[in-house]
Amino acid sequence: METSFVSRGFVSFCVIVFLSHFFLVGAIPIPATYDGFTNPPRPNHEPVLLEGFIDPLCIDCKTAWPTIAKVVAAYGPRLSFVVHPFPVPFHHNAFFAARALHIAASLNSSSVFPLLELIFKNQASFLNDATNEESPASVVSRFVDLAVEIGLPSDKFARGYTQSNTDQATRISFKYGCARYVTSTPSFLVNGVPVTADETWTFEEWEELLDPLTYSVSVETTSESHLSLF
Repeated sequence: METSFVSRGFVSFCVIVFLSHFFLVGAIPIPATYDGFTNPPRPNHEPVLLEGFIDPLCIDCKTAWPTIAKVVAAYGPRLSFVVHPFPVPFHHNAFFAARALHIAASLNSSSVFPLLELIFKNQASFLNDATNEESPASVVSRFVDLAVEIGLPSDKFARGYTQSNTDQATRISFKYGCARYVTSTPSFLVNGVPVTADETWTFEEWEELLDPLTYSVSVETTSESHLSLF
C-alpha cells in the first residue's frame, strides 16, 4: 500500500508540475536580459535571446518561419536567435530531418539554416502520407540530395547518418525540449521565459513583445541574417 500511495503521489506531482507550465506561459514577466549573474560578467547590452523549438516537418513551423525570419532580420544584433531541433514523434521522418541539421552543423555551421529552409520548401514530400510506401533508406537519401543542393558533400553527409554522434545529438535535442516542457511546435522562449507566440503571430505582435526588451540594446555592429522569407 505504501508503494502504491507513493507512486500515485509522484504521478500527481508530475501532472501538477506539467500542467502548471501551461498556466504560467505568458504570466511570468520577461526579464530584460537572461536572468542571473555570470562570471565573468556579461556585456551591459547583450541581445535578447529568442529560442525556437522547431520540427522541420511541422507544417505550423513552416508557416511561422517567414515571419520569424523577418523578425530576426529586422532586429539584427539586438536579437540572438537559437533553433532547437524538436522532432515530433508522430512525424515519422522528423528524426531524419532533425539529424540532417546536426550533420550539416558538423560539416559547415553556416549551412544549417539554408538546409532547414530547403527542407521546409520540400516538406510535403517527407510527410507521413507521402512516404507511407517509401523505405527509410530512400527518405534519408533524399535528405542527402537536399544537402548537396546547398553545397555539402554527399559522401560525408551520407556518412553522418551512420555516425553515433549525430544520432546522439538529435536525441539530446529532443530530450532538451522535453526538459523545457515543450509539447508542440513551434514553441518559443524569450530570455528563457516561455511565451504564447505561435505560427499565427504577425510581425507586429512580435514587435509588441520584443520592443520593450530591445530598445536599450546597444546597436554598435550590424549583421546579416542568413534566414530567408522563402
